[in-house]
Amino acid sequence: YGTELFINKTKGRLTGWIGYTLSWTFRQFPGLNSGLKYYAKYDRRHDLSIVGIYGLSKKWKLSGTFVFGSGNAATLPQRFYIFDGVLTQEYSGINEYRLPSYSRLDLGATFIPNKHPKRKLKSEWVFSVYNSYNRKNPYFIYFDQTGNPYNGTLNVQAKQVSIFPIIPSVTWNFKF
Repeated sequence: YGTELFINKTKGRLTGWIGYTLSWTFRQFPGLNSGLKYYAKYDRRHDLSIVGIYGLSKKWKLSGTFVFGSGNAATLPQRFYIFDGVLTQEYSGINEYRLPSYSRLDLGATFIPNKHPKRKLKSEWVFSVYNSYNRKNPYFIYFDQTGNPYNGTLNVQAKQVSIFPIIPSVTWNFKF
């Protein structure tokens, strides 16, 4: 449950929109989490998108997209201990923790060349940068262990895996 807000500007040289969602998503099953309700894996409390497109001239358009979202719910180990010589984990309740928030800024420029009067081909070049500030957004967390528990050198460390760093691209779109 929750609410969504959306504002859209469609006229003028500057167009775009702002969308915001505030929501809660729960799951509950008698045989899981002691029958208690818990946050669904993709429960995202806050979800914000801001998109702007500016017509610089007949040939050039500039664009930007900012995306922010609360981190996904996660089930993580709370305790580690040795049982029969094996490092064992005792986990939290289902999705009791939250990964760090997600955000990125995508930038783009579109070039529309002159159409040749005798040709039906329409085309444009799009130059873009995904995740322009190269934020290391969390995808998942795992636990790495080094050392030996029997001589007191065991070290367990949480490590974050991130995907999709800064990605530049060039695209040629055409219609005929």
